[in-house]
Amino acid sequence: MLKKFIIIFLMCVTLTYIIAFAGDIPESLMLGNQQALFIGKLTDKNSEIYTITPLTVMMGSIEQKEIKVNKFEKYYGTNDIPENGDILVAVLLEEGKIDDLWVFKATSDDYKTLNLKSEKHNMVKRYEKYINEGKYFEAQEKINEKANSVQDSKTQIIDSTQKKILSLSTALIVIGLAVSVSYKLVLRKEK
Repeated sequence: MLKKFIIIFLMCVTLTYIIAFAGDIPESLMLGNQQALFIGKLTDKNSEIYTITPLTVMMGSIEQKEIKVNKFEKYYGTNDIPENGDILVAVLLEEGKIDDLWVFKATSDDYKTLNLKSEKHNMVKRYEKYINEGKYFEAQEKINEKANSVQDSKTQIIDSTQKKILSLSTALIVIGLAVSVSYKLVLRKEK
């Protein structure tokens, strides 16, 4: 009886953690581990490669005017097949690779008013809300501030180290001069 209880308890705990982490995609994007989160337009639909023009980059950066990615079959939470001219929200994982399981068809390229065309699960509602409220822009600002703070700290450490090296160099020069003068004085006394 106790063994059954322990097994059921452990299964419940395990499932709770799996469920809790399965729906955190909108929040985990705010950590900035992807190259970019963006609103784009599907401009060319080849048999195996799609071309997307980034319109608004909410997080990260995209240097190219167009991104070529592997074909994806449909948008998240729908049976809609991608078509030229579609506005979409996508996560660029690395150069030329998007998260093709997390691509949404959008109603507009304006992040403040767009709607994600999808089944309205809680996770999708949160994602849309974060986009509309500019939360991903805010998250990117925090990442930038943190990076600047780290850079400032590094600069301060380098400046401090350079000052210490300069002080040490000056001290060594003074010691060298003192030894040299002392040596010359000793040589004069011996003569």
